[in-house]
Amino acid sequence: MNTSFKALILDFDGVLVESNDIKTEAFRKVFSEYPQHHRRMIDYHHANMSLSRVEKFRFFIRKCLGRGDDPALLNSLLAAYSGEVRGRVASCPATPGSLNFLEEFSAHVPLYLASVTPVEDLEWVLEKRSLKKYFKEVFGDPPVPKKEAVGRVREREACRAAQLLLIGDSEGDWKTARETGIGFIGYDSGMPLPREVKTFSNWSSLAKYLRGEFQPVS
Repeated sequence: MNTSFKALILDFDGVLVESNDIKTEAFRKVFSEYPQHHRRMIDYHHANMSLSRVEKFRFFIRKCLGRGDDPALLNSLLAAYSGEVRGRVASCPATPGSLNFLEEFSAHVPLYLASVTPVEDLEWVLEKRSLKKYFKEVFGDPPVPKKEAVGRVREREACRAAQLLLIGDSEGDWKTARETGIGFIGYDSGMPLPREVKTFSNWSSLAKYLRGEFQPVS
């Protein structure tokens, strides 16, 4: 296949695996140790779904606890959260048709993964799910925010912004695409996306749409 896209960049949670609720439940459990701040932090989590867990916990420490930087507490919160989600995300259902999509499209166009999950946890989960083989490179945050990941993919593929496509499920993903000038398609995981975004609720329909961007090799 030839395509106008030089590469596809995929989000992970809610897009390839049904893990959004797992992440929210983990935040609820971690913050249950701080009942006076529980509601504020769950609201903050829902309002900032595309923000990394590190930044969410930093906000909690600074704005709720008023402690400024506290590396020991930050690491403790991150460890507790990771302990709640790692195994569950590694074994939760894949989104409908996502494995078939990865199998088909990875053979014809470079696939990249960009997530707000820390890269160590992300790679661990990908190994457990046997998904890492489909991706040319995997970016987790930390250390690489999605906007920076887009820049790295552009550099690696030596392409224009218009030749990249991000597939994500959140307004934050859409904003990343808009701010970096790349294309965007929404995957409907239940999170709100702007009305003008072309959105699909399953990978078979999304794949059919994308095949229209491909032309047979002559």
